[in-house]
Amino acid sequence: MKNLSCLFSLIALLLISTGCDDNTGTIGSTIVPEKDLIETRTDTCNATSRTIMANDSILANSNEVYLGQYTDEESGTIFNSGFVTQFACSEDFIFPEKVLGDSAQYTTLRLYFDEYFGDSLNAMQCEVYELDNTLVEGMPYYTNINPEEFYQAGKEPLTTKTFNAVDFTKHDTILNGDYTRHIEIPLPNRIGNNFISKFYETDADGDSIGRKYYANSEAFIKNIFKGVYVKCSHGDGTVIKVYRARLDIGFKRYIKSSTGELDSLQLLSAPFYSSKEVLQANTFDSKGLEELANNNAHTYLKTPAGLFTEVTLPVIDLYEKGLFNEDVTINTAKIAFTKYNEATSNFKTPTTLLMVRKSEMHRFFLKNQLTDSESSYLTTFNSSDNQYKFSNIANLLRLCKEEFDKDPEIATKNPDWNKVVLIPVKTTEDSNGYVVKITHDTDIKSARLRGGENDTISLEIISSKFND
Repeated sequence: MKNLSCLFSLIALLLISTGCDDNTGTIGSTIVPEKDLIETRTDTCNATSRTIMANDSILANSNEVYLGQYTDEESGTIFNSGFVTQFACSEDFIFPEKVLGDSAQYTTLRLYFDEYFGDSLNAMQCEVYELDNTLVEGMPYYTNINPEEFYQAGKEPLTTKTFNAVDFTKHDTILNGDYTRHIEIPLPNRIGNNFISKFYETDADGDSIGRKYYANSEAFIKNIFKGVYVKCSHGDGTVIKVYRARLDIGFKRYIKSSTGELDSLQLLSAPFYSSKEVLQANTFDSKGLEELANNNAHTYLKTPAGLFTEVTLPVIDLYEKGLFNEDVTINTAKIAFTKYNEATSNFKTPTTLLMVRKSEMHRFFLKNQLTDSESSYLTTFNSSDNQYKFSNIANLLRLCKEEFDKDPEIATKNPDWNKVVLIPVKTTEDSNGYVVKITHDTDIKSARLRGGENDTISLEIISSKFND
């Protein structure tokens, strides 16, 4: 049986060796009709770019706010930041009974931060104003908002505070321990007194109405305290990144002593926090950006001051090269933006870049959208070659083609139809590494890119079509 099996194997081997040609180099072309062969080609078109001002493009609503001023020695631009914030009230908040004198012992605003930009030794100064108007829920506020919409211009601030990024009044052992870095700003006690007296307020019949003011954050903001505007009023060289603001109302109350009588005093504090439940908004004021935006030698990305790079895609050139013919398929379209090395720059480089159609950039952030690899794309900075690479924007080019085919006059009606904007962003990922949220990057960062009036950007296209 074993010998018989070997015989069959030998016969099969002989049949195979005699039935095949030694030359197999043309086997593919001999069995595929010539008209079905696929021809591929590589073309290069040139995109153009320019710097644009962000203006009302950066949403001000944020969990992180900034305070300070910094002058960029390289460009001469001045970045100044303050913020408007409201405070949350826990549901059915109560002050305990027997508050001594129905008055506050102290009223303190605390600004907590763990990051700052610039020199920790700079003496900075801020002013705090009480808001006269509240931020409106659902209203999109942008970083170029006018703070005077929320408080009466010209009125005296509640207080003025001089501060440093490092608190030199604290011992090193405290700063190096579990100390939470913050700026402590005493406010007039009339604010705390109002908090307490409002809580005990009654109507004409003597019925308590004060507790209704503390039923929730909305009632609290409307009836008790609308919030504060904190602005940088003096100093240059430091900007702190505030992740939480807290308003503390200190008070004393009587408690029972060992004798069982209410004759002992206890000092307590009622905290009210800025949080996701309430609104807060950055207010950025930058000077000198126009000069950078008008510099045609290159383009800029600057955050949070607000410079983006606008790119005009060479869609018409693709028509002229025949890349939009019916028998042609664009397989890949790669574009890369090269960053200049800045030997003297103190700024970090934006890490993640969003490319989005200019006509959709506002809606993208307002609707909390994610990239769709058609009208929007994400990429990260590659430090090894100093580039932001978008590996394939073919779907975007096809989208522009479809719009042009439907309306050849689209360039006149919508000058932005073939334009995209590069915007520094931050992403939030889930446990599986998928991006679930994209927001503006408002950290202090900067990049100067090749481009501008005399330096085009190559768009490399690989296409394919069947032989005629």
